[in-house]
Amino acid sequence: MAENNTEKQRVQELTDKLEQGLQDLFNSDSYRNYLATMSKFHNYSFNNTLLIAMQKPDATLVAGYKAWQKNFERHVNKGEKAIRILAPAPYKIKEERDKIDPVTQELLLDKDGNPQKEEVEITIPAFRAVSVFDLSQTDGKPIPELTAKELLSDVEGYQDMIRAVEAISPVPIELEEIAGDSKGYYDREAKRIAVQENMSESQTLKTMIHEVAHSKLHSKEVEQDEQMRKDRNTKEVEAESVAYTVCQHFGVDTSDYSFGYIAGWSSGRDTKELRASMDTIRRTASELITGIEEQLQELQRNREVSQEQTKESILLIQNTDLSEFSLLDVYGMDKPELMQALSEMTDDDKLSIQAYLESRGAWTTEIGNQDSKEYGEYHLDVRYNTDTDELIDMKERKAVYDKAMEPINADDVVVKFASIFESEWEVLKITNMLRDDVGKMLKDMDSLDEKEWDGNYLSYMEKQGAEITLLASSSKELNGNMPDFWDYEYDFDAGLTDAEELSVIQQAEHIINRLEHGQPAFSDDERNLIVNYAYKLSNVEKTRELAEHIYAQEVDGNQDVALAMVDAQAEIDALPDSMVSISEMQEYGYTWNEMLPLTQERALELFDGDLPVYLLHTDGSETTVSDRKQIVEHDGMCGIEKGDWQNERKLRMMQEELSESDSNREAQLLYGNTDKYGIFQLKDDPELDKFRFEGTESLKRMGITKDNFDAVLPENYKLVYLGELSELQGQTQSETLEAIYTKFNIDHPADYKAHSLSVSDIVVLHENGENTAHFVDSFGFTELPKFMLTLEGKENEIETELAVHIADRYILMHECDEGYDYSILNEQYHLLDGGVYDNPDITIQRAMDMVIADLKEPRFSSVTEQYYRDEYLQGEVYAGSEVELVDYEELSEKAEEVERADLEAKQAEFRENNSDVVADFRAKTEELFHSLDGQSAEDIEKTVYAYVQSQIDEYGLDAQIVDVVVSGSRCRGIEQENSDLDVVVEYTGSTREDDLFNMLHEDSIYIAGIQVDINPITESRTGTLETYLPEVEIYLQEKAQQEQINNQLVTQGRELVQEQNALVSEEKELSELEKEPVIEPETVHITFTVAECGEFHNMGEYHEGIETIEEAMKLYNAIDPSRMHGIPSIGVNMHIDGTEEWEDEEADIVRGNCIDVDFLNYTPELRDTPTEQDALKKLIAAYPDKEVNDGETKEAKIQTIATELDQLSYDIDTFEYRDSVPDREAQVQMIANDIKSGNVKPLQIFLQTSIDEGIDEDSERQAKELIAKLAEYKPLAKIEELEEQNYNMIDDRLNNGVEKFNREEEMKEQAEKPQVRTSLKERLAAKQTEVAQGKNKDAKEQDKTKKTNREEI
Repeated sequence: MAENNTEKQRVQELTDKLEQGLQDLFNSDSYRNYLATMSKFHNYSFNNTLLIAMQKPDATLVAGYKAWQKNFERHVNKGEKAIRILAPAPYKIKEERDKIDPVTQELLLDKDGNPQKEEVEITIPAFRAVSVFDLSQTDGKPIPELTAKELLSDVEGYQDMIRAVEAISPVPIELEEIAGDSKGYYDREAKRIAVQENMSESQTLKTMIHEVAHSKLHSKEVEQDEQMRKDRNTKEVEAESVAYTVCQHFGVDTSDYSFGYIAGWSSGRDTKELRASMDTIRRTASELITGIEEQLQELQRNREVSQEQTKESILLIQNTDLSEFSLLDVYGMDKPELMQALSEMTDDDKLSIQAYLESRGAWTTEIGNQDSKEYGEYHLDVRYNTDTDELIDMKERKAVYDKAMEPINADDVVVKFASIFESEWEVLKITNMLRDDVGKMLKDMDSLDEKEWDGNYLSYMEKQGAEITLLASSSKELNGNMPDFWDYEYDFDAGLTDAEELSVIQQAEHIINRLEHGQPAFSDDERNLIVNYAYKLSNVEKTRELAEHIYAQEVDGNQDVALAMVDAQAEIDALPDSMVSISEMQEYGYTWNEMLPLTQERALELFDGDLPVYLLHTDGSETTVSDRKQIVEHDGMCGIEKGDWQNERKLRMMQEELSESDSNREAQLLYGNTDKYGIFQLKDDPELDKFRFEGTESLKRMGITKDNFDAVLPENYKLVYLGELSELQGQTQSETLEAIYTKFNIDHPADYKAHSLSVSDIVVLHENGENTAHFVDSFGFTELPKFMLTLEGKENEIETELAVHIADRYILMHECDEGYDYSILNEQYHLLDGGVYDNPDITIQRAMDMVIADLKEPRFSSVTEQYYRDEYLQGEVYAGSEVELVDYEELSEKAEEVERADLEAKQAEFRENNSDVVADFRAKTEELFHSLDGQSAEDIEKTVYAYVQSQIDEYGLDAQIVDVVVSGSRCRGIEQENSDLDVVVEYTGSTREDDLFNMLHEDSIYIAGIQVDINPITESRTGTLETYLPEVEIYLQEKAQQEQINNQLVTQGRELVQEQNALVSEEKELSELEKEPVIEPETVHITFTVAECGEFHNMGEYHEGIETIEEAMKLYNAIDPSRMHGIPSIGVNMHIDGTEEWEDEEADIVRGNCIDVDFLNYTPELRDTPTEQDALKKLIAAYPDKEVNDGETKEAKIQTIATELDQLSYDIDTFEYRDSVPDREAQVQMIANDIKSGNVKPLQIFLQTSIDEGIDEDSERQAKELIAKLAEYKPLAKIEELEEQNYNMIDDRLNNGVEKFNREEEMKEQAEKPQVRTSLKERLAAKQTEVAQGKNKDAKEQDKTKKTNREEI
């Protein structure tokens, strides 16, 4: 009874401790901080919670950018992506409503009986997107937490505790991987417990007991018996409280975890769940404690019985030389008991040790002796020497050996102690001290006299705090053959030696031995390389790095060892003289690290090669060699500076690479000054196996090549040998080729590494400046003219166009980028079919043969599964039809004439059959259209029709044109100066509108210098012309009305400005900066805006309604540049009384690094207001570093300079000017264009030349002034031009400037390439355009920009 009371009291104490711990937690500052912090976080709506989860599923606590700084003293990390949510942003409007009596709620009427009106303010709900960031995206002051801290400690007797808990658990317990953060759970349905695997011992044990408590207290059966269902909070508090109490009983403290866990599940600081369940907790904890203790006792009893039954030791009884021994298996004694028994033997007992042991209660079996022929391997426990009575614990000895053979870490310090007797020594390592500290300790020890210490160095070092491991000892027979290595050697006679005082070779050997301690890895070659590396380079640290790298690769079995050795050998070979090392130079007395040593012979050789060489002296000085005689007479070392030698090596490597490159060797062969021959062999590519060792006849039989050997290409061959022809040249070319064949089959040159000269190889001869290529054939050689032309880069001399007539069909073919473009015509020259034979690697003749062969072949029907003839395409072409060549030019012209006639007929037919809507639209266009260089709308429609058709044919699109109509602002005469020319094209077919649109604008066309915007439509998507054009008409009418309104507003604004200017005209003589601000009319209100992001005002700060430019500049300067919301701006807004806000004129005048007057020039009524003019002057003065973009002023300045320059050239030589300049106005404009483009160099040269040749004083002054003015106009560098154009947002494309640049570069490359004849379809389109536009139309090249989105009219 007393024992039970004691246990209950113990449980009572533990649960009281639990209650007190929770109260301490609730009363702590940390809990108050936790509540205060949590109160600052906003409770988000359901929709915003979903938004946060979709953008950052792992978000926990979120707040705004400034909220993190202000409320939590944290900052958002740079580069973090914001989470976008919705924040309320209501706004108020005023609205006129019927007035209601506040008492009767009835409508109030005026004296006329009409409802009275009143103006009321209404709040309109709205939302704006704002950015928030999660806790994980911030850094700074820690956020207070009320969490259960993970238990990390180990548990004494852990395995037994786990077995005991599993034994008393009502349900099975399994360790497994559990998704999420849960550490375990009790499955009431499956009646099992799952615990997260790979947790700490204390966390695993506590979780098991927690879940066992659930299974005992909260199963369905228990709840049914007790007729009560507990809530989740109560269940978790009960289970964790039981786990805490049980673990505390067994010495496992879980307070860090349990207190926070229980507090988290409690509904309040009064912990009512804990108090209500205290009896249940104490009762259950007592049951579990009793059950676990009983299981632990049972496990201990079973273990003792098992251990007693399994005691066994292996004993070796031997004499010193092992001539006699007995190996015994001793049962019933463990090793300590056996050692004790043997130590207590008498001399009589030693006569029969086996009998003695059995008398002590053991069972023995002899498993081997000196007479045994075979016996297995055994791990000895004890060894007894009958000659010396030495008793050795073998496992203890092995433990010492294993400890000694552990790898030496880089930070370990190895010390060797040697006594006055050469045979006595010890090596040990110190693992907890730095190398320098160990050296100081040994020096201090060496300075002690006999009175201060007893000579026991181990005891001395341990007193200094050294942690020591014995590695080898002569007296203890431990690792007696261990290779020598140490950091310090302490010899009781010679004193202390530091390994750094050894030679580099000795240090290298120490490095190798240290690394291999416990695990040899280096081969002899590797050891030799490491030692040689140290000797030649005299760099111990680099030697150590090399040895460690090779060792690591060998231990890991990595193949990179060979590469490391190659690299190390390359460093050795990179020295200028292999006969002398840096170590020798240092031993000689010269130690400057930037000098490399040379022997006398090597110094002479390098000096003769014009390299700077020095005489080295033993005092560390050097002398520059200026005469060869100095080297001969010098009896010491010579040297060359590292930098000079490295430059020489780079030069030699470049020369070697150049001489060995394939292209250089081919150039030597083809263009050398001497007669040469080259042997080409097929590359090692499986796809070329069909060519390998096959003769020309065989290749033709297999259909691989034709008579011109078009498939034998230089790109498939590699030059394998280059030689001089002098020794093999015969009287004829045939004799030379045979001599080469014999040479490379019977008597290979020593440097020839390829296979013997065989069929399919090619011999190229360079004789008398001429090149020929010869295929090694089955019989003799076959010349390859096409191969030779291609190898020489003369592909353009190969035929690029071809025309044939076969039966009643014509075929036109010409070369193109993808291969060969071909067209099949009937006898009336109508186009039947065409395409591209996409194999540019064959000749045009080969491509034509393939097209003809295909034309002759019958077609196969997958429906009838029979062959048939395509009469439309094949006509009278059959397998035996003969082919004849015809003139390409003549056939092309006939085809073009027919195509043009067909086109005109088709258009006439369409116009005849489609009147009504389309006809009416066209009629109105003809009435209002402003002709372009004499071209009518009908002319333009024909041109566009031809262009679109040519593009459709070129790309092989499934599209058939229905009609083409001019649309857009120009068709109604309301275009602006920069308006493009809109044309709509209706078509049928499967090609998507977007795809055709992009293809047509890949390279846009221009008519009279105006870009044509082609808009393709289809009935299935946008509609037909009959449905589309009426919508265009409505849009154009609205646009015309809006233009009229805009013009009226502009006129009114200008009149106001003119009136204001009249008021202040009398003050013009005052300085612009000293003028008093002129007041705008009261109807005009000028205010300013400041935006943190000029492009998107809702990103960052935005201020509007600012009355003065000074206030605006102050706000602009205060914007934090570290916030990456965009480019800040200052804007201006002009509001006129009586107009709506949306009619206000507004513009940004400061954007980034520029003050943009050009942008204001689009709204002169705003630009010319006195307030704005005053603001511009103040901005320019306040920001002198910002560029002022004022195109109108700049244009006027350029025009003035051009006029002055033209006048000066006229004055200098009037007669020459009149003879060479027919149009003076055009001449001025040409000069202005040159200045604008930065092409001022020729103008500057003209002016300077005029000054140098002598002109009158006044003209010379003008010329010098103009040179100074022209210096301001410099062409942009390419990269600057690209950077500038990157900001030109055109057609929704950011980098259209780069695209333009790329196209210009492509055009340059195309211009440099040999011209290839355009296709028939291309030339038809070109001729149609030429006919429609006239031969002398504006051919001005325009910048072409590709559009990716439709531009709606």
